[in-house]
Amino acid sequence: MKKVLVAPAVLVVGIACAPMAQADVPGLGPFVGQWVGDGESLTVNADGSGTETYNGGSVNFQIGGAQPPPPQPDYTAYGNITSGGNAERGSYVTITLVDDGQGVLLSVANGDNGFPFCKIVNGSKVNSADCGA
Repeated sequence: MKKVLVAPAVLVVGIACAPMAQADVPGLGPFVGQWVGDGESLTVNADGSGTETYNGGSVNFQIGGAQPPPPQPDYTAYGNITSGGNAERGSYVTITLVDDGQGVLLSVANGDNGFPFCKIVNGSKVNSADCGA
């Protein structure tokens, strides 16, 4: 009687069906983390996903890339809305580093335009001057 080894086949099927994790977005490192502004919060994850939470709700986005200077004068991450907010899915999101990465300016279609946030590290604001009014 022949014995059939099924473990390798099961292993191959398991690997083929496993969900793919999104890779980190190159150049996004300085943007990753928690940020706060005047009554708002911003989270940017290493895979480029993120959320802005504000008084009226929230908007989710996906950053596709980040461009350090040059060619432009500022270090900016570019992405698109995935859900929520006041604009349709796919509309733009940009995040620009300021104050040597201690703050960012967020722009979202039909929403914030250069809204300031300061970085949170270990529960404290790195520079509260970057947080806005």
